[in-house]
Amino acid sequence: MAGGVGQDELGGDRMEKRQLTPDLPTYAIGRRFLKAINGVENSKYKTMVKDIYEHIRNPKDPADWKEPEEWIPKRLTGPSHDLALDLWRKSGQLVNPRHTFGPFYLSKIHQLLSVQNGCLMITSRGSKFVDGDEEVVASIDDYDGMLIVLAEVAAKGPGRRRDFEERYAEFCRASTTYAADSSISSSLIYRLNNLVDRRLIAKSGHSYQVTHMGLEYLGRHGGAGPGDISNPAIVRMASASNANARKQLADFLSSMNPYKFEHLIKLLLERMNFEKVEVTSPVNDKGVDVVAEIELGISRVREVIQVKRHAGSVGRPILDLLRGSLYRFDAVRGTIITTGKFSKGANSAAFAKGAAPITLIDGERLLDLLIEHNIGVRRREIRILEFDADGLSQFESESEPAL
Repeated sequence: MAGGVGQDELGGDRMEKRQLTPDLPTYAIGRRFLKAINGVENSKYKTMVKDIYEHIRNPKDPADWKEPEEWIPKRLTGPSHDLALDLWRKSGQLVNPRHTFGPFYLSKIHQLLSVQNGCLMITSRGSKFVDGDEEVVASIDDYDGMLIVLAEVAAKGPGRRRDFEERYAEFCRASTTYAADSSISSSLIYRLNNLVDRRLIAKSGHSYQVTHMGLEYLGRHGGAGPGDISNPAIVRMASASNANARKQLADFLSSMNPYKFEHLIKLLLERMNFEKVEVTSPVNDKGVDVVAEIELGISRVREVIQVKRHAGSVGRPILDLLRGSLYRFDAVRGTIITTGKFSKGANSAAFAKGAAPITLIDGERLLDLLIEHNIGVRRREIRILEFDADGLSQFESESEPAL
């Protein structure tokens, strides 16, 4: 079983169903963890983890775990303090000691570490992983469901996370110890993040799409046959068509009549389940182009939307003007939609504490939403024939019938 768990000194035990790596880290973090933990006494590592979790479980004493240089001196003492700082600093500030659960179990499940004379030591397999050996990496990807996720993104992307959940959930329930929807969903997020970090897939807003590097990797290790939809040649053709359609849609938006563009946004909002969507009068609209309502939980809220069809950046003054117009329309929040981008100041002020929230949708995110809701694009299916030897097996015979 490639990449599986065997009986070892870390307590691994071969199982009928796979034990996926929980909180799967990026492989960059996994490699830094292995280098930093190599030679550390196992008992000291366990004590450090125990000491950290005692603070985590104390709700009366919260900490900002994102800043190890701050929380380690305040929360830990003695060997745990020293080890935590070593892990943080020796890993190039990539391995936060608060979050070693994922890297440790990656090492445990895939036999990248072993205990020798009471110390955690990198195994020969672990050394190959650290060096980026593709066969070792691919065996881990295969065991941990990464190749299935990559193939799904290749076949169905660009798409959102939920578009890839069905096939991944089937794999989890059939072959792993994961059965609960929440566990499957969270583990998929970790795997998508891992693939993004390795540039095998790319993320734009909430949308994921396979990269050329991902297609090449899938071709080498995905087991795709000539008729498989995850075959790199087929997916490359589909990806090129998708990219061309996206560019044509972007070009169309950039040349639209501004008032017609507002009506396009009205259609998009209606597809997104907004109600009572109205385009305001182009005369004296007070900086608000569209007004709509949407249900949030048990409440119905009114929202104002400003639409900017230009290639430049939208700055903070535009955001401040929209926020100042909320009361005129009895709205509690706003949205700015542009075919361009937003300035750093606008992004930082969008959800300022104590102020009404303003959602910012830039050109790339707008394209994602239009494509997701089938506005300006049509989806076409390609039917592929493949030889079915199993279906003809009943007609095979080992010997000629006697005359």
